[in-house]
Amino acid sequence: MGLDYTVAVETIFHGRQRNECWFEPSMALVPPGRYGATPAVMVTVSQLNGNDIGPHHYTWTRDFGARWSNPAQSQGLQVNPLPNDVFEKPWVSPFYHRASDTLLLLGRTCFTQDTLPRPGVKGESHAIWSPRAKGMDLRADLLYSQWDPRRDDALPWQRVAWQAHLAGTGIDRVYSSDVSQRLELADGSILCPVTLGAADGRGQAGVLRLLWDGSSLSVAERGNLLTCQDVRGFHEPSLTCHEGRYLLTLRNDLRGYVAVSTDGLHFGEPIPWRFDDGSELGSYNTQQHWLRQGDTLFLVYTRRSELSNGVVRHRAPLFMAAVDAARPCVLRDTERVLIPENGARMGNFCTLSVNDREAW
Repeated sequence: MGLDYTVAVETIFHGRQRNECWFEPSMALVPPGRYGATPAVMVTVSQLNGNDIGPHHYTWTRDFGARWSNPAQSQGLQVNPLPNDVFEKPWVSPFYHRASDTLLLLGRTCFTQDTLPRPGVKGESHAIWSPRAKGMDLRADLLYSQWDPRRDDALPWQRVAWQAHLAGTGIDRVYSSDVSQRLELADGSILCPVTLGAADGRGQAGVLRLLWDGSSLSVAERGNLLTCQDVRGFHEPSLTCHEGRYLLTLRNDLRGYVAVSTDGLHFGEPIPWRFDDGSELGSYNTQQHWLRQGDTLFLVYTRRSELSNGVVRHRAPLFMAAVDAARPCVLRDTERVLIPENGARMGNFCTLSVNDREAW
């Protein structure tokens, strides 16, 4: 694709109807195999009907986006009821595992409460923000499932046992963002970026190497832990590999960070994202994601800009620019607007390289 590309914005499903909208999509390209004779793309997405939360849906396209299946909820991904009208639910994204020709679903648990401030109105909100849930031990956890082509649905989710690999560190929760970008290595193992939490409440970041044996996902080893003392620490890491370097982009309340590794597990000290002229990128308190196209590595992000037009946390427009992986930094002259500001927040998003000529 290179730097000479065109951009077309297409709407799959319309939002902001009945005070609902689609939120935080993630997707995976599935080649011909056990899931069908033609390539397909699965998208998972939440339908917001509460405070930053809502039921998870999936949709498929088997003709590269010309048509999409009606969004549906999985009947296989279980919900665990807890006291005080709290529910433990999965928040997952598709990840195609080449070595086993398996569509995995990886992510985290989240906790919702089935009440809203107004009596008689059914809806959801994050339980961790609810006064009625105070005192409950609600810890997000790392989970996995897989798509069963015979049932055309996901299998019940299971937890990944990570505790033995973090004994003695003070870490009491580990989870992976549903939109986190992961990598499959040549031996079939998976490098999975995770957020880790301890008693101080600040997020740390790291990478786990996971093994899939066809029925269960286990931790083989972990890398070093990356910390940040600013506000809530690090969250929502995403991983890529370019020109022999592994790069991890990290969310922080004040600014985005990037860290570099030679093995994908052990990273150097994270540094703030900057343009090649030395100025800060200006992306903060939301996600950044990678896009690899041919010999070019791109970063997709939002940032402080007069083009935001008042959108909260400058979560619009959505920008893309090439990255110099050796420094690392964003090349300012390559920056372009992918999706212009239209009043919507676009800080929760994903990217996908479809082929050498097209990316989503």
